[in-house]
Amino acid sequence: MKKLLIVMFIFLLCGCSYDEYKMPKDAYIETEEKTFDVYDTYAKVRDVIKDTNTEILNKKEKINTEKLGENTLTIKYKYKHKKRIYKYDVTYKVEDKVVPIFLSASSTRTIYKGEETNFCEKISYIDNYDNKVTCKIDGEYDINTPGTYNLKYILEDSSNNIAEKDLTVYVIEKVNTNNKTNSQTNYNTTPTTSGIPFMEIVKKHKNTNTMVGIDVSYWQQNIDYEKVKAAGCEFVIIRLGVNTDSDKDISEDSFYKRNIENAKKAGLKVGVYIYTTAASETQAIDHAKWVKKILNKTKLDFPVAYDFENWSSFPKYNLSRYSLTKNYLAFDKEMKRTGYDTMLYSSMNYLEKAWMFSDTYPVWLAHYTDQTTYEGKYIMWQMTDKGKIDGISGNVDIDIYYKE
Repeated sequence: MKKLLIVMFIFLLCGCSYDEYKMPKDAYIETEEKTFDVYDTYAKVRDVIKDTNTEILNKKEKINTEKLGENTLTIKYKYKHKKRIYKYDVTYKVEDKVVPIFLSASSTRTIYKGEETNFCEKISYIDNYDNKVTCKIDGEYDINTPGTYNLKYILEDSSNNIAEKDLTVYVIEKVNTNNKTNSQTNYNTTPTTSGIPFMEIVKKHKNTNTMVGIDVSYWQQNIDYEKVKAAGCEFVIIRLGVNTDSDKDISEDSFYKRNIENAKKAGLKVGVYIYTTAASETQAIDHAKWVKKILNKTKLDFPVAYDFENWSSFPKYNLSRYSLTKNYLAFDKEMKRTGYDTMLYSSMNYLEKAWMFSDTYPVWLAHYTDQTTYEGKYIMWQMTDKGKIDGISGNVDIDIYYKE
């Protein structure tokens, strides 16, 4: 017992027990009130420190800016080269100043007299933070009185950020279509076969840093991959699965197995993609597990592509730009657990409007033009959906992959 008391006395004398939140004498940390934008990926602990005579240990640590309002961060520091680590809590604010974005919204609408119409249901939009955005129509109109009405779409998020877009509504009398006429309409039933020859793109874009290939799905039906390879194609990205809506199961593309088998047999490099409408991280992870099961350790030469395209009805998914992107990142994380990398497929329009942090993960860019103006990073470019190549009867997407 006497020995124990001596040990305790020595313990108290050396000050081995200390309050990590009690600032040492003469130490000081002067902070300043800071307000950060929501999802500010550059915000760091050092940004709230105005002056100090301590050694800040976590000054390069990122500040969490995912939650609006007042938040707390903990500064960790040492004083006068002692081994003890102290803590100091600081409050900061996060604000959302970004207005909602119109993804698609016609500037004119024509309705028949007496026709009830919800104009907000006819458009698509997205917000950076809110999963749900308020949409309303500003202005007066009378569906029972033919005429022209100048209105506005109004989008408002929970932080009172407002986006507006002009809308002109034409209310017209319904035309009687029962009257028979002698007029005759001629329809051109000749299938369209025009397209861009594959070798034209090869001549213009093939170099030591690029590979030129195609991406295919059920729509190309039966493909002669020996002819495709002989035509100069170096790779093919194959649709593996389709999920047409978030309340439906994902299913295998009916041509997937023959496509990947015959493409590999012909000596082409291969990759796969899934068309998904995952509306949650859980669903995105489930899709990743499904992909793993179908692949069954199949060797791929490219990252697995995540393709979300159902933008026309996007508001029904109740997703913000952030939650949409988190779904892809959840898919990416799960695929990496199974040994596969991923990339995000998207058009330039939606990379700029809908997806976030696109410079932090591989992008397969869709932009149908001879010279893209997209300023972000991308590893593959789908430059046309009207390619023509021997071995495929119709048009096909043509892609350029950048090795570096």
